[in-house]
Amino acid sequence: MEVLEEGNLMDRVPILLQRDLEFYQTHQRVLQEPICPGVVGGKLDFPRYASFASIKLIRWWEDEYFASYRKHSGLLHTEKELNEGDFSSVTVKTSDPDKFVSLVTKSADLLLEHIHRLSQESLDHADLSVLTATIGAAALVKNSLSVYMQAATTTICPPKGDEKGGALKLSFKQYSQMSEALAERLLDLHCRLLLLYIIQDADCLHWEDTEPFFESERGSYTVQMWWHYMRGTKTDLWNSVPPKMAQKIFAGMLNETLSVLTVRYTQIVTSVARAQLHLVDICNMLLCIAELLPHVCESGEAYVGLQLSNQSVIVRDIHAKCRELFYCLLLRGAPLGVLSKVFRKGLDNMEMFSSRHGLPSAWIIFALPRYFPKEQSCQWVTEFADLTTNTAISLDLRVLLAFPEAHWSYLLKILLMRDAYLTGIIMRHLMRHLPSSENFKNVAKHSFTSAEGAPLKCEAFLCRGECFNVTDSIAADIDPVGQSNYQIVLSLTYLVVAVGKAVDIKSCLIKTLEEHAVSGWSDCLDKRQVWNQKRTPWLEAIMHFVYPVLDCVVEMLINAVENGASMYQAMSLALTCVSEIWDCMPEGLYKITALLQDIIPVSTRPLGDSVLLQVVFAALYTELIKTAELQEQAKNDNKAAVCYSLSEAICSIDEDDKHTDQIELFLKQAKESINLDTDFGGSCGRGGGGMSAVSTIKIDDLALTNAESERLSHSPPANYAMELDVGIADYIAEVLASDVLTTNIGKQALKVLYNYMKFNKDWLLEQLGTGDNEPSPFQGVLGQNIKEAKTSVLRSMFFIGNTPFDQLLTGSLKIDYVSWLQMPLSLNPERTWLHLTRRCDFQEDTKLALPEVAMVAGISKIMKRRKEFPK
Repeated sequence: MEVLEEGNLMDRVPILLQRDLEFYQTHQRVLQEPICPGVVGGKLDFPRYASFASIKLIRWWEDEYFASYRKHSGLLHTEKELNEGDFSSVTVKTSDPDKFVSLVTKSADLLLEHIHRLSQESLDHADLSVLTATIGAAALVKNSLSVYMQAATTTICPPKGDEKGGALKLSFKQYSQMSEALAERLLDLHCRLLLLYIIQDADCLHWEDTEPFFESERGSYTVQMWWHYMRGTKTDLWNSVPPKMAQKIFAGMLNETLSVLTVRYTQIVTSVARAQLHLVDICNMLLCIAELLPHVCESGEAYVGLQLSNQSVIVRDIHAKCRELFYCLLLRGAPLGVLSKVFRKGLDNMEMFSSRHGLPSAWIIFALPRYFPKEQSCQWVTEFADLTTNTAISLDLRVLLAFPEAHWSYLLKILLMRDAYLTGIIMRHLMRHLPSSENFKNVAKHSFTSAEGAPLKCEAFLCRGECFNVTDSIAADIDPVGQSNYQIVLSLTYLVVAVGKAVDIKSCLIKTLEEHAVSGWSDCLDKRQVWNQKRTPWLEAIMHFVYPVLDCVVEMLINAVENGASMYQAMSLALTCVSEIWDCMPEGLYKITALLQDIIPVSTRPLGDSVLLQVVFAALYTELIKTAELQEQAKNDNKAAVCYSLSEAICSIDEDDKHTDQIELFLKQAKESINLDTDFGGSCGRGGGGMSAVSTIKIDDLALTNAESERLSHSPPANYAMELDVGIADYIAEVLASDVLTTNIGKQALKVLYNYMKFNKDWLLEQLGTGDNEPSPFQGVLGQNIKEAKTSVLRSMFFIGNTPFDQLLTGSLKIDYVSWLQMPLSLNPERTWLHLTRRCDFQEDTKLALPEVAMVAGISKIMKRRKEFPK
């Protein structure tokens, strides 16, 4: 669409909106553009798509901002671009802050009217695509106004603004209300479609019919179509509207339709022929909700119904309705003989009347039998920490992968919870399926944090380069699966070393190297391999803790040699520089090198007999090689030759005892700095206000009194084992994730691992013992998928997850009514009697055999004393 780019803003905006309206009237759709995937969601909940008109208007606003302040707001440019960019050559008219606010608010009002008109058109025609387009436009403008509210120095513009709230704030409030109103309309539209059409069917809802439905060969259409619509709508919402808004709309749909279904199925009285259909439908619904519920939960705790008082209102409502459906299934599905046996004990001795407060929801235990095996009693589970490791991780994993966007702190929590149990499973599996060493990438030429050269921006709006994913760079590789495994092991190692405890490093990496790695795993730590740029992924991950601080060292070494220093003096200077910058290296580097030092075989001889020294100077070697290649590209052959000479000198830095004293001093400094840190800050720990896991260890005065040639102990301090666990409180994982996300490699590592867990969800659940997918004999090695498996429409219609519909009807699901009715269910006699009186065999006109008549009479006699039962 072509629009006028010159002239006054208030002259251009009406023309833009008129063109946008004409496009809609001609094509019956709104012209949209994608938002960069790296920006979608987040704290402000950016949409995935927005209308062309809203995006064009925001670009014009940014031009007006620059005209007013002679700088950019930061909305369309990264901090690096703002610092390095030269915008002096930009030709733009002059303006002032007051005029900027006036133009933004007036043009925002015009766009608001335009969005309102389009939304009314969409509601009149029940056009979901147009409605979601208006939601995207309103959400984008709302977030942009939020940015300008912080960036603009003047926010008040008479007569719209006053001292209590500026004009920008009022416009922001209007767009916030518009976004919420449009979301409510979208929810209402979906609920109307579900309630008026999807869950209505005259045949299968004819409960008094004396003929069985479909000859008792299947459940009702309504439940199956409800499930299919919910799944399809979930996918549409996840791909169209802002993520948090999508989750709220889906939660509202699930809660509203479940209210109708619960009332319908708990209050009807069926004929004998339709009684089985009633039970099959309830069973199908509970299994469907168990699959849909993770999409509206915030944690595994909310999923299983623990600490319900702390959960959202919708989650509490859903659990309450499912609990009622489960009561109905048990009391109306149990054979008369079972009921008679249970009720014979008397009301005072029946366990199902005992309180279940604080325990996991009974219905979720029924719907997820693999998560709660019969041999594992859940009577003592009152907190999420009480669940078994496999169950807790599986529940959290399902909730994480059900979110409409990646949740980084939650991902980190799952990787580190229960002594990094899941990380250990993945690490041990993929360590056996790494590519051969010949196929490792040359780290001097292929960086993990960028593609070939600088990462290019996508063409979507608001792109800042955050959408770059290193996984995409291996798509055309000759062995993409092997290279993917390499990236995953590197990512896991980096995260465990950066924010994991010493016990996590030992169980995930050290134990794996000792017991599961191929022979010769330690060869890469030999000083004869310093030059080798094809490194194992776990070693390259450790190197990334050193790379960021070596730029200044490289420059100093080059300058020294160019000014006449010998190689001996250059290496002495290198050791001095490394000692000086040691305080800038994270403590995880010492932890991992100390643990590796204890397990390397005698045949492996690192530089200076120290893994720490080997890692630091191998990283320095790589940085020198990279610098040399950059100098060659710049036709600076002299500097390149100096870099190559320095790198070769590193390989012999410990020969002939030339630098032994300096090496010993450096290692002693490293040892004492860690001891000092743990002595003074050990009681604080990471989560208790201590230093960040990837932050610098600061030591003001380090006294090196003697440099005797004694080999230092490399074991980490004992109080490393006292570090706090991510399972103690949510804020611990959030703090650690914020630290990881400050580095490029941390961002890429989390992205790589999120994709891996999404692509290999079924395999991971199988390893945890909670999967329900039968592995195909035609598949290769499992747990190495690099693409997400797509579920066909036909399969999603007839399967709930990986299990088929109508399991109760086919006999593949057997309900142990005796066990369920003899456990605490928080039932009361009044509700129990209501369900019993709606059973077919409790109706007056039902023909029963004499034993059945006696059992009904016995149960009725016992229940007549229900008013005497204490509530």
